[in-house]
Amino acid sequence: MSDDKKLMVTKIGKTKADLKANPSSLQRTMSFDDAIKEALHSPVTVTKTTPTQKTNKKYNARLYWPDIINTPENKWTFSCVEIIDKLDKNEQRATEEKKNMEKCLMYFYTMKKKLNLFDHTYTAASILFYRFWYFYGLPTSMINCIHVSQAILVTACKTMENNRPIDAYIKATCEYINQVIYGNRNGGNIDKLKWEVRDKLVNYEQRILTHFGFDINIENPKEIVEDIFSGFYRYNRDYDLPTDVKEALPKILVEVRSFIIQAVTQPVSLLCDGYSFLALAMLYCGIQYKKVVNDDFKYPKDFFKERFPVKVTAEKFEAYFTDYRLLEQSFFDLKSNKGDKLQINKVDIESIIEESSDNEESIDDPYSYNKIKSGQVQQDLLDHIEERVNEYINRITTGKKQAHSDDGTSSQTASTTTSPFRNQEPKAKKMKV
Repeated sequence: MSDDKKLMVTKIGKTKADLKANPSSLQRTMSFDDAIKEALHSPVTVTKTTPTQKTNKKYNARLYWPDIINTPENKWTFSCVEIIDKLDKNEQRATEEKKNMEKCLMYFYTMKKKLNLFDHTYTAASILFYRFWYFYGLPTSMINCIHVSQAILVTACKTMENNRPIDAYIKATCEYINQVIYGNRNGGNIDKLKWEVRDKLVNYEQRILTHFGFDINIENPKEIVEDIFSGFYRYNRDYDLPTDVKEALPKILVEVRSFIIQAVTQPVSLLCDGYSFLALAMLYCGIQYKKVVNDDFKYPKDFFKERFPVKVTAEKFEAYFTDYRLLEQSFFDLKSNKGDKLQINKVDIESIIEESSDNEESIDDPYSYNKIKSGQVQQDLLDHIEERVNEYINRITTGKKQAHSDDGTSSQTASTTTSPFRNQEPKAKKMKV
């Protein structure tokens, strides 16, 4: 037996003897790093506890069973200068790079239409795309850019639980490549292209996940706006808003959703986090509503403080609007660009918000489960839920009655209404079926 093994056996026997002699030594906790150091025969730092600390000590599973894999905490927001500096210094190469980026963003929009994806899946894909571009750049070949974009789109679909069969992605991607890159000149080799796109999808999807460190927990502003102003909060928190705000808020939220979808085509998601992105959209749409519709419009006091886990101040968001305008000028000239409308200053923002100032740097998350679980539920929400449930029950019951009718005529009618393509079949085929 080697000396190392003899030393290990001696230590194990000594440890067992110590435990029998002093069972209280089991109470000593050790961090994961200290356990590794002890296994490697490195000195371990033991912290002494006072009698008061021993009495207040409670069992903590994290101390006895520490995390082996650390949850990633990546920084996904950057300054405007850092974002613009990521473009190539050579003007000609920068123009080509932006052209490829624009084609990739158009790819996301085309796939959203063809695959009937949610709006927040499109925004998630755009956010992941800009993160990838910022850290790793894009391939010089246009077709490789589409391969990367396809993997990003599939990742976004899985993240947003809006997935599609792999054949649907491949078919739609091949059609886009054939139309945009080959100019419909590659129709004869479409089968070969499908196999190439399939192989690239598997390869690039693995690379995307590893490049992101499996950190795809996106603060998606399009998804956040639906959560913050969902039915639960509409009936339990926002029911006491002033009448004029109640009338204006649904109209403003419609514009906010459009603003987010349009703004995400520029790298604004690299400039601010999801909650700040949404607050930026609400400030912009609120100012436009004030100018066009109601000159007296103003958000209620602490409107943002009660709903957002980020500080909303006039100085902070004036800088965001300025940076957003610079990004528009540096990247893409699109029809959806806001241009001079982004010249919003501190006075404009202060005219529609009234947030109480405090010296605290951090704000508690208003959507913490510990706060929500003890909240009161208004009768209006219960009535709303009951009404929706009854609608579903009536719809299901009516469908079953039609399907099980005695003469079978209504059953055929129900099937043809749910499948519009069957209305176009020949009469003989219908009878045979």
